[in-house]
Amino acid sequence: MQFIAAFYALVFVVISTAMRYEDNPLYVEHHRASYLTDVDELIFVTKQTKRFYGAPRTLCQAMMKLRYIGDNKFEYIVYYAPPYARTHVKAFVTTLQTGVTARDAGQRFHHNVISYQTSQHGSPDSYKVMYANPQTGCFILAYSGLHGSRGCRLLQTSSTVNRGIPPECDQIYTQNCQVDHLKIYYPICGMRLPHIVHRG
Repeated sequence: MQFIAAFYALVFVVISTAMRYEDNPLYVEHHRASYLTDVDELIFVTKQTKRFYGAPRTLCQAMMKLRYIGDNKFEYIVYYAPPYARTHVKAFVTTLQTGVTARDAGQRFHHNVISYQTSQHGSPDSYKVMYANPQTGCFILAYSGLHGSRGCRLLQTSSTVNRGIPPECDQIYTQNCQVDHLKIYYPICGMRLPHIVHRG
């Protein structure tokens, strides 16, 4: 009997270590989309995977919740610089929706996916919440594309972004995302955000 219990424990450990962090039930408490959507302040993209082409690769990207629409949908202002005008930050309003990954339906009690536009004329992309810590104001979103391509974005609240990346958040990003990354946030970004906002 002890052998069987030890065998199942070993199988669980092997499966858990082979799983991506954002899918691993051991870390389910960090996968809550509501931790991100509960934030009422500006959220900056601090860094992202270098070879991730599903989101803008320009400086000073940010987002801020305007209101809850209903049915797991929120209205957000998104700030980004288009690739042809990398120093000109634009703003638009879009809908962010939360949900549960299809394969986890019925197994998760909290939403773990957010979908939204990262650029004004782009299509909405879905990101799994890899890590969310409202106490430290640090969040990691993971995107899985075709042929196993993968991208990560690390976000921080405006009240914490100038204090550096919290150690636990940075460690999880480093261990689970590609080593090469682009730095997106610089302290000057707060002054570059426009006051004119367009509808998505």
